[in-house]
Amino acid sequence: MLKSIATIEYNSLTFMCISRLFFGLLRLMIVKFNAIFIMKISFEKKILLGFIINLLVVIASGWVFISRFNKQRDEAMDSLLNWIELSLFVLSIVLLTIVYFIIKAQLRAKNISQNLLLENKQLLQSIIDNTSNPIFIKKINGEYVLINKQFESLFQISNEEIIGKTDHDFLPKEVADGYRNSDLEVAKALKELKMEETIQQPDGPHTYIAVKFPLYDSTGRIYAIGGISTDISERKKLEESFKVTDKFFNMSSDMMIIGTKEKFGKVNPAVIRILGYSEAELLSKPYTFFVHPEDLEITKREVGKLQKGALMIQFKNRFVCKDGSIKWLVWSISPELSTGLLYAVARDVTAQKETEDSLVIADKFFNMSNNLLVVAKGEYFIKINPAFTKTLGYTQEDMNTIKFMELTHPDDKNIADEVLAKLLRGDAIVNFEDRVRCKDGTYKWLDWHSTIDVQQGVLYSVARDITEKVKNEQSLKIVNNFFEMSFDAFFVEKEKKIIKINPAFTKILGYNQNDLEKMSLLDLMHPDYIKIVSERRAKRLKGEEVEADVMFPILCKDGSYKWTESVVSTDVKEGMIYAVLRDITQKRLDEELLNNYTQKLKDNEQQIQTIFDGAPDPVIVIDSESNVLRWNPKAESVFGWKIAEIIGKPLFEFIVPTRYRELHKTGMEHFLISGIGPILNKPYEIEAVNKEGTEFPVSLSVSPVKMGEKYFFIGFVRDITESKQAINELYENEETLRLIIENIGEGVVVANADKEIVMANYMANEIFGIEEDSKISLNLSDHFELYFPDEKTVFPSQNLPMERALGGEETNDVDIVLWNPVAQEKKRVLISGRPLIDQNDKVIAAVVTIKDISKYKKMEEELKETELKYRQLIGFRKGGDTVI
Repeated sequence: MLKSIATIEYNSLTFMCISRLFFGLLRLMIVKFNAIFIMKISFEKKILLGFIINLLVVIASGWVFISRFNKQRDEAMDSLLNWIELSLFVLSIVLLTIVYFIIKAQLRAKNISQNLLLENKQLLQSIIDNTSNPIFIKKINGEYVLINKQFESLFQISNEEIIGKTDHDFLPKEVADGYRNSDLEVAKALKELKMEETIQQPDGPHTYIAVKFPLYDSTGRIYAIGGISTDISERKKLEESFKVTDKFFNMSSDMMIIGTKEKFGKVNPAVIRILGYSEAELLSKPYTFFVHPEDLEITKREVGKLQKGALMIQFKNRFVCKDGSIKWLVWSISPELSTGLLYAVARDVTAQKETEDSLVIADKFFNMSNNLLVVAKGEYFIKINPAFTKTLGYTQEDMNTIKFMELTHPDDKNIADEVLAKLLRGDAIVNFEDRVRCKDGTYKWLDWHSTIDVQQGVLYSVARDITEKVKNEQSLKIVNNFFEMSFDAFFVEKEKKIIKINPAFTKILGYNQNDLEKMSLLDLMHPDYIKIVSERRAKRLKGEEVEADVMFPILCKDGSYKWTESVVSTDVKEGMIYAVLRDITQKRLDEELLNNYTQKLKDNEQQIQTIFDGAPDPVIVIDSESNVLRWNPKAESVFGWKIAEIIGKPLFEFIVPTRYRELHKTGMEHFLISGIGPILNKPYEIEAVNKEGTEFPVSLSVSPVKMGEKYFFIGFVRDITESKQAINELYENEETLRLIIENIGEGVVVANADKEIVMANYMANEIFGIEEDSKISLNLSDHFELYFPDEKTVFPSQNLPMERALGGEETNDVDIVLWNPVAQEKKRVLISGRPLIDQNDKVIAAVVTIKDISKYKKMEEELKETELKYRQLIGFRKGGDTVI
């Protein structure tokens, strides 16, 4: 009996040693596999390694199973084999779990990429919606892919309504055909094109400059057409309006001059008429040449004030005419400090001045004066001259009963009151302008010069009819507005520097006046044209004749070039060049497009055939009777039919399964009658059949094309057999992994980087006593009191595997005692944690496994008690004493 007991004890000890050795090896295999898992190897290699290791586990399990058939085996080892077999089964489940998380990590990375793509698309939509120009993107077949809010507003159609539609779905046929033709031209040219389009809007037709450009996919193939439009309607109107600018300038009866502090730069015909000099004489000499010597110093002082930015208003001086006569002029001058130019308007007041200077003999010429002469006392004109009667229509008898204030326009009575007040205060002469009612009820503008004899209470006034002058001044304002609004670029060049430009110059080329302070036209020329323009410029400045101007490109501020044609005038004496540039870039593009169009038509057929032959997927063209017109090489390889076998024959007899043929015919007839096809212009999945009679799934996209009165249909086919199989396999694997995780004997908890529980299996729910995953807290201390195995020392929560895994640290079999104070229940568990790392070595999640070893620990304690009893039975001595 004692021998039997000793044998049992020996087998027990042997079993414990072999078990510990096996579990040590098993733990080493898990550590090694985890090391492989976190290595940066491809997804396919990770799956293959998992399969190989799992296969080895299955082989080992098979070996254990086969060894049981040996009748000579040591039956005492059966218990050990049971443990080994159970461990191998657990190891197999762990390996499958790890493979599941590998696949899940890949799927999560895919979802992240898809979300990023969606965010980028939303960002693109937000950006283009906040631009001021209409923007669109179309597929090659004309279907809209994207539009912005300005495009929606322009055509009164929303983004959701237009997606998948073409221009023919919401625009008149003629307009839609024009847009479609321009899209095809971009697709043929494979480059950006500009074109002018007219769009009808509620306030009338608007002209737009449309810039259309091709969009390419990752393979370099064009797949869409983009477009940006700019409204140029106002610019068109301004181009027409600018033509009348010079007419107003030349029509003015007052002298109008543009010049510098030294010379005249430009004069109107009134200057020539009043002073008698020719335009060349006026522009070739300094202005001081024409000023009367006695007025020269005061004139220079006033010009000096202009250089400081002061305005000159109603300044009078004398000019010597060509015939030697003297003219009194009243000047209003405005300086432009940035360019040094002076804009002046002068009125000939010689007659008025001579009248003032000859006041002694005024009565002799009272009746001869062309100006209105009046003498007033009290509230009446006591004397008027014939000019007054001629201009306003009143006789002296009329004025004896009419108060002069009654003739003043109601809006100008305040001016008349102020003038009277100034005269009464002692001002010698007061000049003012107001409107006076004529006898026929109309009003005329009069320029008054008034003085008063305060002692006698007599008012003396001279007036000149300036009605036409006022009209001309208003006209001049209009002329200046047209000048500023011109669509053509104006500039003035002197000493190889551009000293003046108009707004159109900035709008067309991008430069402002400050940009051009140290630049000449040659600095803006294209290198190929610098020589010819320089030679022409030199000839002009020498006064030589120059042949007709050529068209040349000019450098814009943004680095691009624009083609221009010019009209140039030269002031040889002053060395100044005046030029008008017109933007003809679009005209040049149109000419180039027209020149290339014929050649492109010749190449069109060959290009189409090349596109068909090089397409990576089957491309098929049929007519309205379903007869095959084109059949590319890829269609031959996918369906097995050679082009000679199928060309000119009905398509449905070759690749459409029998059960779909009647539907194909019915759908074709319906489209030809109604113009509506349910599967047109969008991807559609259906079965096709090859020459061998094998059916397989395809993705089909059909686009109708109308040429003349006939319809043609272009079909793009893609074999999706492999993608279908891949999706099905993915679903099967995902379901298998889900079942494995739910049925393993350990609790599995997954938390994301934000410390949120995203998954817990059935065993984890049971350990926590919580059915809903979202209610499980990442911190175990929220559910349990944590202790070391001695059940006394508190375990720090910051050392839990979950916290360490989220920090990027791996932990294995952390032995912890969980005490549930609510259920008054204690559990002994082993917790392991693994971080999940993305391609950027960033922790994106953590996986924690919880193994409940309470039963094993209880069995271990019971085994120790049994061992103690055996020792007592056999009289085992401890410390030299016999156990009794």
